[in-house]
Amino acid sequence: MIAHVSIPSADPQATALLFSALIDGQAFTFPVVPGAWIAVARDGSGTAVEVYPVGIAHHPGVGEADPLLVPEEPAQMPWEDQIISDGHPMRPSAFHIAIVTGLDDEQIFALAREAGIRAIRCERGGVFGLIELWIDNMTLVEVLTSVDAARYRDFMNPAQCAVMFGPGSAPALAA
Repeated sequence: MIAHVSIPSADPQATALLFSALIDGQAFTFPVVPGAWIAVARDGSGTAVEVYPVGIAHHPGVGEADPLLVPEEPAQMPWEDQIISDGHPMRPSAFHIAIVTGLDDEQIFALAREAGIRAIRCERGGVFGLIELWIDNMTLVEVLTSVDAARYRDFMNPAQCAVMFGPGSAPALAA
C-alpha cells in the first residue's frame, strides 16, 4: 500500500483540489512547505497527495535524531527530510503514479477540462485501461476507474506478470 506521494505543480491548490476529487477527499494547505497543499482521502485509508510548488525538492537531513526535541507544530527537524527550494525548474521524469477512483470517465474528463490539463483514455498492452492526466504537462497521473482497477488487479500479480515479462526474481529476504 502506498500511503502518500508528493508531486510538483505550478498551481498546488488547483492540483490538490483535483486530487481531492479523484480520491474522494478534501484539500488543505500543507504548512510544512510554504505554498504547498495536500489532498487527503475521506475513506480512512490515510491516502494523501502532497502538492509542492515547482522548484521544491526533497533533500536528506543531517545529523542524528534528538528524541528530546519534539516539535509542537508541523516543523522539519534538521535530521529529517528537508523539503526546500533547490532552484531547479520542473522537468519530465520517470516518476508517475496510478490511482484508483470512484469516478467514471465522464467525471474524470470533466475535472481535467476544469483544471485545464491533458486527459486521454489509454489501453496498456490490452491488459488494463486507464486515463492519463498530465499535471503541468510534466507529471503523469494514471487514473483507474473501478472497471479499470479490476482489470489491473487481475493482471498485476507475479504469476500474470511472469507470463508477459518472463521469470521474475525475489529478494533474498522474501524467499
